[in-house]
Amino acid sequence: MADTSYQLAHKLALKEARARTARHEDPCLPALEQLLPHLNSLNETDLGVLTIDLDQVAGTRTAARRDAFSASFYPLLDPGSEFAAKWSALAAAHLREGIQEPILAVEYLNRFYVVEGHKRVSVLRFYGAGTVEARVSRLIPERSDAPEVRVYYEFLDFYRVTRVNYILFDQLGSYPALLELLGGEDGKVWDDERRRDFFADVTRFRRALRETEVGGELSRDEALLRYLQILGYEHLQQRSPAELKADLAAIAPELREEGADPVLMTSPELQPRSVISRIIRPPQRSLKAAFLHDKNPDSSFWTYGHEQGRLAVEEMLGDRVDTLSCFDMLQEDVGKRIKDLVEEGFDMLFTTTPKLLPAALAAAADYPGLKVLNCSLNVSHPILRVYYARMYEAKFLTGVIAGSLSVNGSIGYVCNYPVYSAPASINAFALGARMVNPRSRVVLRWSTVPDSRIAESFSENRVTAVSGQDSFVPASQRQELGLFLTQDGQPQNVAYSRWNWGSTYKKIIGSVLDGSWDTLSGAAEAGQTINYWWGLASGAVDVVLGDALPAQTLSLVRFLRQSIIDGSLHPFDGPVYDQAGALRIADGEVLSPEQILRMNWLVDSVEGSIPRIEELTPEAQELVRIQGVMRE
Repeated sequence: MADTSYQLAHKLALKEARARTARHEDPCLPALEQLLPHLNSLNETDLGVLTIDLDQVAGTRTAARRDAFSASFYPLLDPGSEFAAKWSALAAAHLREGIQEPILAVEYLNRFYVVEGHKRVSVLRFYGAGTVEARVSRLIPERSDAPEVRVYYEFLDFYRVTRVNYILFDQLGSYPALLELLGGEDGKVWDDERRRDFFADVTRFRRALRETEVGGELSRDEALLRYLQILGYEHLQQRSPAELKADLAAIAPELREEGADPVLMTSPELQPRSVISRIIRPPQRSLKAAFLHDKNPDSSFWTYGHEQGRLAVEEMLGDRVDTLSCFDMLQEDVGKRIKDLVEEGFDMLFTTTPKLLPAALAAAADYPGLKVLNCSLNVSHPILRVYYARMYEAKFLTGVIAGSLSVNGSIGYVCNYPVYSAPASINAFALGARMVNPRSRVVLRWSTVPDSRIAESFSENRVTAVSGQDSFVPASQRQELGLFLTQDGQPQNVAYSRWNWGSTYKKIIGSVLDGSWDTLSGAAEAGQTINYWWGLASGAVDVVLGDALPAQTLSLVRFLRQSIIDGSLHPFDGPVYDQAGALRIADGEVLSPEQILRMNWLVDSVEGSIPRIEELTPEAQELVRIQGVMRE
């Protein structure tokens, strides 16, 4: 006769069956042979005895026992049945000494289907056990383009290295991403100690996630992957249960909805001010802002430009802001430096390169009161804010100049990193050139592709105008700045596109000082990233025009510049076709800011391509893995 435990388990089974029936779902245990009519034709591999996660036990191999259990393995048969008596006896043995004998199961797509031992699974599930010992055979499907099969073959690669079977993903790319974060991309098989350590870390994380309930729509393993992408595996290894809960609370917006569309602030005027701040002038206050750079201004034109922006902010805001620059941050313990800055009372942290995005994310998680920003584009991390500039607007104008001055319409364009914003700048430049010279063509080359023979390539293509590096460092002896002409043997500089970081930093810091920063804080709670993306109208970018430009060209560029500022002209106005001849922008249509931000194609007048990550220098690969157009 069944005991009280069986009666309770039976009630759970009936409740689940009624609920599934009401939803027009099968109330009984799924049977793999019914799901896969070709089951017996699959290759089968013996994996031996494994510890398997009960949450991954999805059903039964054959239909013979499926009517005895609900979909979650709770018992459906009458409490007065012989089945019920056997279930009760097994439950008593489990409470007395534990279930020792492994079940038999097959694994298909990283889910397990019971061959023998259904009641053992049922009892363990009822008593809340997490795992069960099982002798497992693996059923391997043939390769196909089916998403679940492609994900499964990624799992097999992951399993080959880790021998870990309790991580469950449904999204393509998740297993290789996790393997890389765990340092296993070298293919070296883990030893037992490493597997034990990882299991302990995962168990600790899952418990903290369950107790904080901040995972939202993400599965527990998707939440783990997201956590590691933000803070890293080493960080997880060092965290206590209490610290893990604090981490999860801090990055809760990151876990609620991965990939939520950013809030694009395309103009400083779009940032609202609170009603109170509009009525009452906020009290004068000062702010301490630190700027972290991966390089130094003596060797990097990028760092030099940001440093000039910091100095300009100090001059413009005076004693209302106290700033500090930290250089070569990738060569020291960034986390310790940030901790010191927080202890010194710094309120705001600007990290000026995507390479410092991991450090920025860790800082935002560790110090929720710290205002953290990263100079990058098209990233989704609600716990911090990102900023960049619409350089494509300035590139459109220099493209107009190039098209008007090029002798034969053959124009060179040197780009450094294939990251988001680069395709938009290349395309805008090409469209600007074509506006004044419909037969112009842009020869695209990349400075971060080894042995690209840029000078020789331009010579072979009879290039007479080149768009090169727009910034410089004081120690540089380069004469080819911005847009220059190449005839007569010596480069003649005619214009260059300028990043005005001082204007950008002044407006962002000013939003904190006047109180408008806080009016956007709700976006993070909704899983959205604030993205400051300003252009010519705000002064974030501009074009410096050379004195030697013809008067007609000067007048045209100034007119077009003002037209972009007042919105009567848009660089991406259709019709526009890509290199494959596909219509990307229809006649009369204009690309939205979101479409421009995610642009990963080139217009038909560009000769060249966006390089794959393996074609780049090691330094470039590091950046492209974080923010590259072709990072996958």
